[in-house]
Amino acid sequence: MPDDLTLRRTVIGGETVPGDYVVIWDGITIGRIFKTVAVGGKDGWQWSCGLPNVPQRSAHRGRAGSLEAAKIDFRTAWTEVQTQLSYDEIRQARAIDADRSRPWHRRG
Repeated sequence: MPDDLTLRRTVIGGETVPGDYVVIWDGITIGRIFKTVAVGGKDGWQWSCGLPNVPQRSAHRGRAGSLEAAKIDFRTAWTEVQTQLSYDEIRQARAIDADRSRPWHRRG
């Protein structure tokens, strides 16, 4: 399985969102990393990984204090997810990701 992960700015309603990224693996959107306001008003980062057709375990999402820490945590979780994926699950996720009729692909 490919190991490369790519961050792309999240686009919502045709606009990019600052501090918000989707994570791409082998051409499939597998997660998101985005900036949040943490307890005490400090900036934090939230992340989650998985495929839309595979149940997500709580260990596959979390919070981090920086973008770099979120990337590291994401990669660790994604490595675990990958070991549990079947060819059919990847194929189904690819079909879901390619379906441009889904509501989040529509322009505002």
